[in-house]
Amino acid sequence: MISEQLKSGPSTKQLNSDDTLRVGECTTHKRQLEAFCTSCHVLICPTCLMFGEHKGHLVDQMDKATKDIRSSMDQAAKDGILRLEKTETVLVDIRHTKLTFEESKQKVLKEVEQTFAIIFKLIKQRKDEVINMINQHYEIQVNNIDTQEQIWMDKQSRAYDVIKLAKSTNDYQLLEKATYILESMEILRQTPTYKNVYIVNSIDTTFNLNNISLNLSEFQKGLQNWIKLGDSVLIQFKC
Repeated sequence: MISEQLKSGPSTKQLNSDDTLRVGECTTHKRQLEAFCTSCHVLICPTCLMFGEHKGHLVDQMDKATKDIRSSMDQAAKDGILRLEKTETVLVDIRHTKLTFEESKQKVLKEVEQTFAIIFKLIKQRKDEVINMINQHYEIQVNNIDTQEQIWMDKQSRAYDVIKLAKSTNDYQLLEKATYILESMEILRQTPTYKNVYIVNSIDTTFNLNNISLNLSEFQKGLQNWIKLGDSVLIQFKC
């Protein structure tokens, strides 16, 4: 801690033979360091004390400051503060906590992946069911239309046949086809009727949640807040 504090203000510089500054020189004012600022815990020169950033601060002689610091260090050693085992125990606890947090994070992320995988699977399954239901509906309706189309194609064919036979001068042929002719004319005399077929005009995108009806946009908004920290919940819906 002391070395870190020394770095925060004017400080000494360990020099080689090529360095220009003398050992114990203030790096700001280039004067000899002569005192210790007890307010900032750094060595200072006279200019620092009289005119610089340490003006008005409490100072000590360097020998006294050294004794005080050594005394504090001795007391810290007696109190067990400097025991490496103490800091190691704390570091082990901190690192274990970080590991636990990472494991928890990965566990929750895995649960999120699994949860949304289930949601996507259920949505796809429901989509396939709805598409199949729509296809079946239209297949039934188209079959009804196909039946009516075939009936009227048969009537059209009978009309062509009767017109053709009416133009024939062969009486024997008319008598031979009499049953077909009379039956066809009876069929053609029938008044057309309307048959009902149904098309899907839209789909119903509402679903029920605890007897509360929600539309699709509300459901989508609800999904945004569905997954929360804590116990998981299951929502059931039908559409």
